[in-house]
This record gives sequence, structure tokens and C-alpha cells, in this order.
Amino acid sequence: MPADLAGNSLHISRNLNVNYITQTFRDWVGRGDKYDYYSVNLSGRSSLNLVVDGLSANADLQLLNSNGSVIAGSYARRKRAESISTTLDQGTYYIRVYRADRKKNTYYNLKISGNEAPQSLQLGTSQTSYQPGETVSLSNTSVFDGNGTADLARVDFWLQKDGGDWQDISDAVNFNVNGSDNRYASFDYSLPDLGIGNYLLSAKAYDKSGASTDSIHTSFNVVLPPIQDWFDRNIQDAGIREAARWRFADNILDRNDAIAILREAKDNSIVDGSELTDLGTLVSNASFLGMPEYVRVLFHKVVKDDPANQIYQGNTLGNLYAGSSDIQIENLISKWFLGSDRPTTPYTYQYASGSLFQNGISYQDVKQGNLNDCFYLAGLAAVALRSFSTIESMFIDNGDNTFTVRFYKNGIADYLTVDRYLPTNQEGYLVYANKSRYHNDFTNELWVALAEKAYAQLNQSGWIYQNNTNSYNGINNGGYVSDALTHITGLNTSLANLLNFNSIVNAFYSGQMIGLSTKSNVIDYNIIANHAYVLLDYNSSTQTFTLFNPWGIDNGSSKPGIIELAWSQIETNFSYWDATTNNIA
Repeated sequence: MPADLAGNSLHISRNLNVNYITQTFRDWVGRGDKYDYYSVNLSGRSSLNLVVDGLSANADLQLLNSNGSVIAGSYARRKRAESISTTLDQGTYYIRVYRADRKKNTYYNLKISGNEAPQSLQLGTSQTSYQPGETVSLSNTSVFDGNGTADLARVDFWLQKDGGDWQDISDAVNFNVNGSDNRYASFDYSLPDLGIGNYLLSAKAYDKSGASTDSIHTSFNVVLPPIQDWFDRNIQDAGIREAARWRFADNILDRNDAIAILREAKDNSIVDGSELTDLGTLVSNASFLGMPEYVRVLFHKVVKDDPANQIYQGNTLGNLYAGSSDIQIENLISKWFLGSDRPTTPYTYQYASGSLFQNGISYQDVKQGNLNDCFYLAGLAAVALRSFSTIESMFIDNGDNTFTVRFYKNGIADYLTVDRYLPTNQEGYLVYANKSRYHNDFTNELWVALAEKAYAQLNQSGWIYQNNTNSYNGINNGGYVSDALTHITGLNTSLANLLNFNSIVNAFYSGQMIGLSTKSNVIDYNIIANHAYVLLDYNSSTQTFTLFNPWGIDNGSSKPGIIELAWSQIETNFSYWDATTNNIA
């Protein structure tokens, strides 16, 4: 109620609900009668236009708010028309024609035109950042018009770039009625081909009478696309991508990097399809990523396949696949990178103290134990004799009590990992290579025992002509020295050559690695039947051959570690010889 009506009687001549209407009527105000009002209820933000004419005397036209305060007024002279036009928010308002001089009744014509303005304009950009040439599209557009969406005229847009001048741009003029309520509408709008910059978009909805909503604003920017590196373009999984990028900061993915990346694929307790694909992408680009060859090979065995993946520590494992558990990939990591899949044996594994090498590398480091693998140990001794650097480079000390060991498959390097644990008897002494050495002796030289253990593990991969099991017993059935030589060196070899004096002497002088195999029935007492020896030397003056027995120099038996034989003794006791057919460059 208007404040100046307090304590007085209020005369409401009309109650109006303005909704796109025009009402005209003739009325009068008596002398001094200032309490005669028209009540106007606005259901939403509306435009209001008041016109008074036909006055028989001068009067005031006034618009008041719900508190009775005059918010607009116009002094109307007799026989002249005056008007008030304004836009008002939802609420109750009062109109009166007020004759201030109180001389006599005044007649007038009052025309009230009203229109509810559009409301609730909403819009936003589909994203906050765009690239040059990309279309900026609006989303979630909505506008309300109480008079129906047919009354909507346009949504007026203005655009400001980088705080500069506002530019009037094209309007949205087509509206889509939303659902069954024709007061709600949406519209489509887009801005193509904007340049780089920060933008502010302003919008205001108008109806056909010119009434409008308040202005609303939304901001966005157009920027150059972020520089994508190789990892962005090629790696899908965010965790693997970030781990690989961070690990590659020094331009190398080393062994520790590879293990960390593989473990990143264990999130959510499974390896999903994207992660598996990403790991495959990394190993396929190992050269670009600075991945050492041995790391690439081991990474491939974890991610791709290897026959040895079928069994881990005596239990079924299998190759990695989309959906593999975190336990499976961890077991594959442990198998290939940590050497935890030790060959089966009836003996007890204990940590072996000592060093990989002690006082250089020599064929005399070889000492066979409780395995019929003389062919392999003879191969190690022959290589140590001719190329100690090949033995040295055969091992990579990982610095965590594990060693990665290199072999060759068809001339191509292959790798696996062993730890320092070796089989011992109840007293703690080694039982295979390095037999009778105490496991905790710091003077132990471990390269032969570790190479033997690695060969037993390699057997599970199925290509060294043994029984394809990860076991010491798997290499306990004998073999050819030529196989051992090619697996250790990658060189071509000749197998089971017929005994020929000139051929053997020429091969020895040419630097080839030579192993000789005895018959099942030998004549000389010092020679072991069904055994492999290494040719150490030939003395042309005495025409004697010096051979090494892989049982070792101090083998605790009556069979010497080194023997000298005449050609006739070789012919009598040996059946054939194996050798490399080329030399290490």
C-alpha cells in the first residue's frame, strides 16, 4: 500500500494484470481526491506505457511502487497528451491521475499498454577454449517469454576481444519451442573463424515490442593448440603417458624406467586394452625412446609373448592380455626383470656371496658340478679362452643383486635375468657349477654358476634343444658344444666334425673355439667317457694337444683338469669335434 495512503481509504478503480495488453478508459478525479489509484500486478519483467489525454484541467500522471514512492511522473496540461514509458520488474505498482489544485473534477482518458519482457536468458559456449578455425558454438540456450515464444524477436549479440571495443554481431532470430510449454524456447548460434584472443560475448533477448532481458555475458578464448609431443600423439592412457614422458626426460628409458612404466599399467588392479596397446607402442618404438636392447627384449617378453610365460614358479601364468590382473603383470616383471623364477631343483637356494668376476676371466674358472652339462660348461671355457670380453659383456650387473644375462638365438641377442641365489646342499655348499664352494664365501667368483642358472632358465623358452623346462634337470641330458658356443657367442658353428688332424690344427691356429667329445668307451684312464673337452693348445714341436676338462683344475677326482694327448690318443678316445666357423671380430 502506498505510504501516503496510511490511515486513509484506498480507492482502487482498476486491478490490471499486464500481459501484452492495451486498455483504454475514461475516468475522473474529484477535487482534492488523491487516494484514487489503479493497481497493476506484473507477473514478470515488463514494459509499461501510460498515456493520459482529454484533460479538462491540468493534472499529474504518476507511477508509484509498492511502497508508495513515486518512480515516474508527468505533468499533463489541459487538452494535451502526456505519457510515461518504463520497464519494471515483477511486482505490484500503482497509477494515479492527481489534480493538485483541487478546484473541480477533472476528466481524462487513460491508456495503459503493457507487455511482459522476455526473461531467464541462458547460454554458454560448448567449451571455454578453442583453436583457430574452430567454430564457437553456444550450448544450453534458453529464453522465457510469458507472452509465448511467438512474441520473441531476436537475441542481440555483441562481442569484445581482448578488452577492446564492443562489436555488434549477428543476431539469433529463429527459436525452437521447448516441449509443450510455448513460453520456453531455445536457439542455435555459432561464431566461425575467430582469431587468437580472449573474448567476451554479451547477449540480450528482445520481444516484438522492444522489451528485453538484462544482458548476460560469457567468456571464452581462442588459442593455438598446445604443442603435442610424441607421448601425446601415441600414448592413450594418461598414467602411462605421464610416467613414460617423465621417465624419458633424460632421453633414455632404462631398466628401472621400464619397470616403473609397466607397474603404472596396474592401476585399478587390471591391465585394460588401452594400457596394453600403449605398452606395445613403447616397445615398438624402443630405439626412438633410447631403450637399451636388453631392456627392450625383456619389456617385449612381459608385454608381448614368450613360451616361458606359461609357467611362473611352478604355477600357470600366461602372456599378458587386455584384462590381465595386477598380479599377473607383476609376476611377469619379476620373472624377466628380477630373476625370481628360479630353475627347479631338489636342492635349497641360498644367497651367494662374492663377485661376478675375481681376478679376471679364465677358462680355469669353470668347474662342473652335479649336472651332465659338460657340453655347456666346455662352451663357456672355450669362449673364456679365446674371448674373455664376450664373457664379460654377457652379464649386466643391475645393482640390485640381479644380473641380466645375454644369449643368442639365430645370431640375435636374447636376454633374461637371474638373482644371486644358487642351489646348495644341507651344509650350504654349491652343488652345480662352482661345486664345493661355500655359498657365503666372499671370495666366490659367480659368473660360471650364474651363466649355468641362466641357461637352465632359458631352456623354458624352447629353443636350446633341451627339454623346454625351467629346471636344472632340463639341461642334465648332455648336448653339443657347438650349440653352447652359438648360444653364448652368436657365431656360426660346425657340428660333429670327423676327426682330422690338419682340420683341427688349422682351426685352432685360425682362432676358432674348439670342443672335442669322447666316445662312450675310452682307452686312456685319464680321459672321461661321454664327455666334452676344450682344446687349449697345440704344440707343433711335440705334436701334442692340450685339453681342458670342465670338471675343473681342482676337481677332487682322479681325472685331471688339464691333459696332454698325442694325435693317436685323440683318435682312439674321441669321436668328433665342434667349433665356431668364424671368429669374434
